[in-house]
Amino acid sequence: MQLHDQANHDGGPVPLRVTCRACPPDPLARFRFAGDDPRDGDLLTDQRWLGGDCGHECWDAGAPVARGTTDDIAWAATDELLLLSFAATNHDADDPAAVTEDAYRRLIGFAREAGYPWLLRLWNFIPQINRGEGDGERYRRFCLGRNVALEEAGIAQSELCAATAVGTHGKRLLIHMLAGRRRGVPVENPRQVAAYHYPRIYGPRSPSFARALGLPLADGGQALFVSGTASIVGHRTLHPGEVMPQVDETLLNLEALLGAAAERLGKPDLAGFNGDSLLRVYLRHPEHWDAVAERIRSTWPSALLAGLEADICRSDLCVEIEAFHRA
Repeated sequence: MQLHDQANHDGGPVPLRVTCRACPPDPLARFRFAGDDPRDGDLLTDQRWLGGDCGHECWDAGAPVARGTTDDIAWAATDELLLLSFAATNHDADDPAAVTEDAYRRLIGFAREAGYPWLLRLWNFIPQINRGEGDGERYRRFCLGRNVALEEAGIAQSELCAATAVGTHGKRLLIHMLAGRRRGVPVENPRQVAAYHYPRIYGPRSPSFARALGLPLADGGQALFVSGTASIVGHRTLHPGEVMPQVDETLLNLEALLGAAAERLGKPDLAGFNGDSLLRVYLRHPEHWDAVAERIRSTWPSALLAGLEADICRSDLCVEIEAFHRA
């Protein structure tokens, strides 16, 4: 399959399953968390694995996968889905705004030219995300570059996808983008202000993402991409610097978001994580992993967990949780 041969294909329901158990021989994407022997094509996060059920994630699109690298963008594609990966050196003294804007412009242009116009899921790994003061903070500068590129591409707020942006101690800005032929359905959290409506106190441009995105599956099910979710109610941090109260607030946010998704997408079983749910738990302080994992398992005992050391986008946040969920 040549990538350009698919440009006029009409999108339909997607065959997609994400697992950390039996990995198919040729997945669309494989995130590697644990171990120091990445295989060719593994998607890295530059974060330390803390434990859990999942030392990796395999994104199985249930179809033949074509792969390549074009202008420093690594890509993998099926008839319905396109996974793009980009890395750029970005030391903590460098302004991430320009490199982010350029990366997003290139990734969106690549996806559209290839015939996958809809953004579904984005992962952003930003070195030293909390470094800098005020509007000079690296996360705020990242948000500026991202927002400028999305506006330039004509992507409306109603078309924003699920996303995560967390910090690393590396020196590479890593961006992984999942795009598709078919548009997803964005879902917002009734306990939170939409991120793209945050007030000016959080930076010159608001974060540009939906709280979750639903996507119909070929087997009649529904996939839900859950964005990085933290202890934020309205637009304010609750329990600043307190790990376990933040975990509890984050779980309440996730329960509210899943309930909203179940109603909006007409799938009652989406209202709780299950054995097909994979949760990435990003923790600022690794020593809290065991207690945090226990608390999550007490709420959703069958969900699969991966713990990763990461700085969170606000310096007063200690934990953030994202997920792939299906029902």
